[in-house]
Amino acid sequence: MGLSTFERDLVVALQRAPRAPFATLAAELGADERTVRRAMRRLQEDGVLTYSATVSYEKTHGWLAAQLEIGCRPGMSNAVAQALADRSETRYVAVTTGDANIVAELVTPAPGALHDLVADELEGLNGVRWVRTQVAMRLLLSAADWDPDGRRTVARQQAIDGVRKYAGAELDESDTAIVGALDDDVRMSAARIAQRVGLHETTVQRRLRRLTESGTIHVRADVPPAELGFPVEARFTLQVSPNGLDAALRRLAAEPALRALYVVTGPSSVLGYSVHPSMAALEDLIDGPFAQIEGLAGCDIRVVLRAYKRNGTRVRAAGKSPPS
Repeated sequence: MGLSTFERDLVVALQRAPRAPFATLAAELGADERTVRRAMRRLQEDGVLTYSATVSYEKTHGWLAAQLEIGCRPGMSNAVAQALADRSETRYVAVTTGDANIVAELVTPAPGALHDLVADELEGLNGVRWVRTQVAMRLLLSAADWDPDGRRTVARQQAIDGVRKYAGAELDESDTAIVGALDDDVRMSAARIAQRVGLHETTVQRRLRRLTESGTIHVRADVPPAELGFPVEARFTLQVSPNGLDAALRRLAAEPALRALYVVTGPSSVLGYSVHPSMAALEDLIDGPFAQIEGLAGCDIRVVLRAYKRNGTRVRAAGKSPPS
């Protein structure tokens, strides 16, 4: 059973402004504040609505964001995906079609740490046959930049315009304390955060604005795309010639279906995720924007069969209790 029209409007409003006060949401939706509170609580209890506040350590500390493809022994994909989703380093874990049974994103503080994690731990997991690794050099779009109605965020417009943003804001002690409060409760008010960390409310508001607008932290209200009418999720990699890369990225960023977009190392310089209402709509992405990219030498597309973790938060499987 899908979301009601009111529930859909509510989660879309939350995706656009995860920390919006209940009164603001109620006014936007033309509903009673108590109705909004009850609906949000129900969606959270059902595992449909989750929140996350993710620090972009690759921007603030020079950490590596790695994209992994993992081949598993027969019958072991679920167990391996569960083990990966349990790890604090992983942000995203999913089982997909293709020769790699699992795709994942994780962050590590240095190349040596990534080597140790892959060679000493992941390749030694029961059921793992092989691991392929790519490192993200640049993030253009994240899940926070996808809108089911196609509204463009600042980051998406910058990507379309070809504006490059690499560095985030540096985190000081007070910023770290604010992030810690958000980690406990994304929707904690600025007043409560200020009381907790010992700062003035306006100072907290100013710091939050700086951290989010710079992409240093990503604050999200997340709902599985299928709940919003987009049951088909795909992961793609593209081999694009260097002289055509900038134009390709700007063209791809303009596609509302794209939920994430990276420049990565390896033979495939572009990696992304997209969501669609049908397989026919996915084919339209291939026949249209992909076909129009000059210098495209190769394309690999995988359909996501099940996501185990999104934005650093475990995903509840349909009809199942949340993982302990």
